[in-house]
Amino acid sequence: MVAEEPTSPRQPLPVTAAEYLHNHVYPTLEPALEAMLKAAFPADAQVPEGEEEKGILEAPLVWLAKYLKERNTENSAKRDQDIWQAALELAGSEGDSYQSVYSHGVAAARSVLWPCSVVIAIKDEVTEEVPATPREPEPKPEGEEEEAPVTEEGEEGEEKKPEMKEVRVPVLRYVATSHPDGRSIEGWVLRYQEQGRTGTVIASGETLVVRGAAHEEEKLHFFCGRSKGVPQEDGGCYCAVPLKEVDGSVYGVLAMDTMLDGRVIGDQEIKRLEELAAAVDRAREPFAAQDREKRRLEEEAAEAARKEEEERKRLEEEEAAAAAAAGEGGEEGEGGRSFPLFSLLQTQLGEVDES
Repeated sequence: MVAEEPTSPRQPLPVTAAEYLHNHVYPTLEPALEAMLKAAFPADAQVPEGEEEKGILEAPLVWLAKYLKERNTENSAKRDQDIWQAALELAGSEGDSYQSVYSHGVAAARSVLWPCSVVIAIKDEVTEEVPATPREPEPKPEGEEEEAPVTEEGEEGEEKKPEMKEVRVPVLRYVATSHPDGRSIEGWVLRYQEQGRTGTVIASGETLVVRGAAHEEEKLHFFCGRSKGVPQEDGGCYCAVPLKEVDGSVYGVLAMDTMLDGRVIGDQEIKRLEELAAAVDRAREPFAAQDREKRRLEEEAAEAARKEEEERKRLEEEEAAAAAAAGEGGEEGEGGRSFPLFSLLQTQLGEVDES
């Protein structure tokens, strides 16, 4: 089917977008905006400085653009401040458990620094089995041949399995995440003394900031080494802030990365993350104080039990020593005692023998 030609002649396309706007948009838009501005704004409303003599409606599009820009800047600043205050309140809000406090902390950091990923990890220990340190063989005298190692009966040609021992390994255990599915960190631990650079935060108590994190070595964080196709200036940031007890000791980290958009964070974002970490510390303190009191009572009970056991052993030793001393004295008394009747019999028998 052949399309019918339009009844009106075709209009030539504009050479540029500016020409199209000038010829077709502005002549319609400007009168409408002028009428809108006259109805919506009084003549003395927010006249830009230095332009009072021109009149507010001399160039409606220019005036409206300036007005909207100023209004948007004001709104953005206010909105940012409102978000920040809400985040501080959330991070410092009371929870019903450690977990709720940590969840509030990552949610607060996410709301302020989005797009980003946020986690909280707490110091812990895991038990692992490692080969026991083999005993060094005793040196043989010179000239004596070393005996060949003997394998266990029934295991000819097989090496004996090394003895194993259990060791406690310090780790950071991930307990909260900004990921919608909290199970994404289930079972995650970081051996911070062996892996990565987050361990420097635990050791020093200072904030760690790594810019261009995607281009760092894989030992920094799980997302590192994935920089293929990522420009050097868009490598994202990794920031880890210490979480501290009231005595200043570090019990964990609040960590954030911007790998979602690759942006580089500034000093203001770092400062805000540190303030959120301090708010988490304050919200956590009531639970930590309860645990400290519980440990104190347990330690006092253990110390009292230890002293009681020591006193019991001391009394037993004293009783045993007294009993031993009494026994030795009885034996000496029996050996030195004289029996007159026995002596008389001995004398009479001696006389019979002589006769």
